[in-house]
Amino acid sequence: ESLPASSSDAPASTQPVSGRVLNSYSGDELVYSKTLGDWRTHNGADYAAPTGESVYPAKAGKVTSVTEDALWGNVVEVEDANGITWRYCGLTAPAVKAGDSVTTTATLGKAGAIPAETSGENHLHLECIKDGAYLDPEGLM
Repeated sequence: ESLPASSSDAPASTQPVSGRVLNSYSGDELVYSKTLGDWRTHNGADYAAPTGESVYPAKAGKVTSVTEDALWGNVVEVEDANGITWRYCGLTAPAVKAGDSVTTTATLGKAGAIPAETSGENHLHLECIKDGAYLDPEGLM
């Protein structure tokens, strides 16, 4: 009889925060931005996340950059084994640095604010990019 997998094993993918999806990836469809007051594509998915909630990688990979952006706040980018870059936007106190290898149980930082998306509930903005094209994060988890 086989034993169940250890609870310390990291899952292959996970939602980065516990909250529901507030705004989905829009692909080529224009959606209205209440914060910016215009119509644009939404290149990621927004997950409800109270300020200070821990943010975890959706997929294991290598941290390729940790930057601060005027529109997106602190941004942590993780490249997974398939060459997809996962961009976690709006973090406070990033807990990783470029070059770190992370699993889905590693803390990337805490949920904070996103200057480009201040209308509505606090959230994490997550983007996925491969070969210069945006992909739907929800469809990749």
